[in-house]
Amino acid sequence: MLSRAATSLTLFGRHLERADHLARILGVHVALALDRSDEPGPEFWMRFMQLAGWPGSDTGRRDQAIEMVIAGTLGPSVRTSVAAARLAAQAVRPSLPSELYEHVNALHWRVQQSGWQPDLYPFLNEVQMGVRLADGLLEDTMSHDEARDFVRLGKFVERAANVTAIVTKKSAELADSPEDALEWTAVLKSCFAFESYQSRYSGGVTPDRVIECLVLDEALPRSARFSATAALEAVIRIDGKGRRSRPRRLLGRFKSMFQRAETKTIAQHPRDFDAECRTLLRQLEGALRETYFHPSKVSTSVTADEERAMPQQQQQIRHRSGVAVAAGLIPAATLFPSHPALRGAGFKTDQSIYRKESRPGGEAARSMRGNHPGFLSYQR
Repeated sequence: MLSRAATSLTLFGRHLERADHLARILGVHVALALDRSDEPGPEFWMRFMQLAGWPGSDTGRRDQAIEMVIAGTLGPSVRTSVAAARLAAQAVRPSLPSELYEHVNALHWRVQQSGWQPDLYPFLNEVQMGVRLADGLLEDTMSHDEARDFVRLGKFVERAANVTAIVTKKSAELADSPEDALEWTAVLKSCFAFESYQSRYSGGVTPDRVIECLVLDEALPRSARFSATAALEAVIRIDGKGRRSRPRRLLGRFKSMFQRAETKTIAQHPRDFDAECRTLLRQLEGALRETYFHPSKVSTSVTADEERAMPQQQQQIRHRSGVAVAAGLIPAATLFPSHPALRGAGFKTDQSIYRKESRPGGEAARSMRGNHPGFLSYQR
């Protein structure tokens, strides 16, 4: 498989998973703010923004937090994640079933609309159900081959990182109030595991049981351990027999980290466990880039780590001009057309859009025909 195809397939799984995660934690925390006995202050929303992957944000208002997580362009948001998934799908459209691509394309345009402002919960539910349908189409209509394994690799590494981050951050935040059942219930709902928890445990929600369920359960599809195992299985199939690549070895260590972990240790030292997890994920990003994605110029970051060692893919959609711009790994203040890798590339803005992968020094890039006016480009 071409490196750029492997990269785009992994990004496709990664960004769909992130869109689902952001939509879910936003809905849960908006409801949590209403369920609390006290009125949540600015600290509540600032902690939520950190949880959503906006560590530098000083947003302390509910409406601002909602708008940034849904439509923001300077950090992870529902809109940019769905747009990035669609962009990745366009690059590998022949590898995806037409039903899957058409569904993601339709989801993208629904998310671009501003219908979330009057009806927040229906909008968030539609995003989550859209991602579930994409997962179902992937499993039921796509050949279970190498392409599908790269999608699952991105999806489950992203999920493992998200679940670990939310559990460890909440453990550290709630260390002084371990009996706050309302907050821990919100953690379960943020990971789509509340009903699974209720069917397994009795006697209410406790921190130790939540950690055991979401981090260490090997049978729950939403747990970090299950996700690490699924990602490892995908890499084993990609490598084939007789090969032990560096990503496979690192994912083996990642899985073992959850196998040997203890609930009490995670509860007592959540930041240490989170740091160990993020260190392995950063190493995995480099290993994936060198093993499968090199020399592709597409972003290879596959985690939701807020301290990203690798830059994250950004999307900026300009409705009024009718031009969709995928800005990528350049600072927000930098004008896109002036990027040195794209200068003089001769993008077209008519009905025949061309996606060009940038090359160092502005070399001629391979073109691919799309289906939307304007132009799109991957990062440098």
